[in-house]
Amino acid sequence: MRTNSNLLLGYLLVIATAFFTAFSYIFGKMVSHTLYPETVALYWFFGAFTIGILKRWIVLALGIKQGFFISDLKKYIPITIISSIISIVGVALWIVALRIAGPPMTSFLMKFQVVFSVILGVLFLNERLERPEILGIFLTFLGGLVITYDTSYFEFRGSLFAIASAFCYSCLFLVVRKMVSNLNMMMVVTLRSLGVAVFAMIYLVLTNKFQVPSAVDILYMFIGGTCGAYIGKACQFQAIKLVDISRTTAVTPLEAIFVLVLTFMFFDTIPSAIKLIGGGLIIAGILFLLTARQENFD
Repeated sequence: MRTNSNLLLGYLLVIATAFFTAFSYIFGKMVSHTLYPETVALYWFFGAFTIGILKRWIVLALGIKQGFFISDLKKYIPITIISSIISIVGVALWIVALRIAGPPMTSFLMKFQVVFSVILGVLFLNERLERPEILGIFLTFLGGLVITYDTSYFEFRGSLFAIASAFCYSCLFLVVRKMVSNLNMMMVVTLRSLGVAVFAMIYLVLTNKFQVPSAVDILYMFIGGTCGAYIGKACQFQAIKLVDISRTTAVTPLEAIFVLVLTFMFFDTIPSAIKLIGGGLIIAGILFLLTARQENFD
């Protein structure tokens, strides 16, 4: 049984996830569209890995013991490989969606990971699905239909990429929940970042797509990767250990609010009324799911 303090900490970590992930949307949009999505994934996650290593060196320099040894690395190999492969597909789809649909619309549609997480939780984690939750799922899908209503074929493709990315990340959360209960979450995040960078590098070299970005793009990807792939995911993965899988994604409507505010601040743009209505329905559906999950848990 989880204690109230653990639940509170879990929710605080998910709020932190939403905040830092919102910044990754902004810097992801700023990156040059001439770069392949796989190239963005390479530098994005390599930046996150660099921060993880620097953080560990600082901790060691301060004489703080973390209880991790090189001999423990073999325990991290399965989760590193699986999470890296899922992540590189998910982030590549996310980058394409971000370029086509823009940060707010992509953020709204990425909330489908909540629905997918609930469904996967029911299928693989023996979590229950009640009638109120079905209504929440219906509202989310209705919002998805509204947000894509009367859009161009180009934008519609971006929406599909966002939903596909959401599914990938839902699978990632499920894998993390099943495999890392006894592992150091910060090490999981760090090794995942390294794994994505390595797999992306191999793919780019083999397909002759390797690119050298400009210094500005490298800076954008470094900041975005640090905020989203390292800090945001570290908070989310740690939250997964404290609360159930559906709850860890159910608070993420806050991310959409952060993205809307930051998009206006950085790009001076806001979505159309129909997209805001669709996004509102998606958030309503997610909040309905959250309320239903809370009642079932209590």
